[in-house]
Amino acid sequence: MKKTVCVLTVVLSVSALEGALAADAERGRMLHEQSCLSGCHASRVQGNPNDIYTRKGRRDSLEKLQAQVAFCNQQVLNTLWWPEDEANVVDYLNQTFYKFK
Repeated sequence: MKKTVCVLTVVLSVSALEGALAADAERGRMLHEQSCLSGCHASRVQGNPNDIYTRKGRRDSLEKLQAQVAFCNQQVLNTLWWPEDEANVVDYLNQTFYKFK
C-alpha cells in the first residue's frame, strides 16, 4: 500500500509539472500582440502586421521559429521574456500560422 501511494504521488507530481511547463498559446497571443505587432511588424509589413507570417521566405521549421522568437526577444525587442514566455509565443505562432509538428 505504501509503495502504491509513493508511485501515485510521483505520477501526479510529474503530471502537474508537465501541465505547468506546457506552453500557453493564449498568453503567447497576449505577449505577441503587446510586443511584436504594435511596432516591429507594423513597420515591416504594409497592412496587417500578421502578414509577416504568411510571406514568402517565412520560417520553415519549429526550430527556426523558436530561434527567431528568441532572437527577437533578446536582440530586437529587448522584451526580457522568460524562456516560458518565448515558448508561449512560439506555441501561439505555431498554432495560428505555421502548424509544425
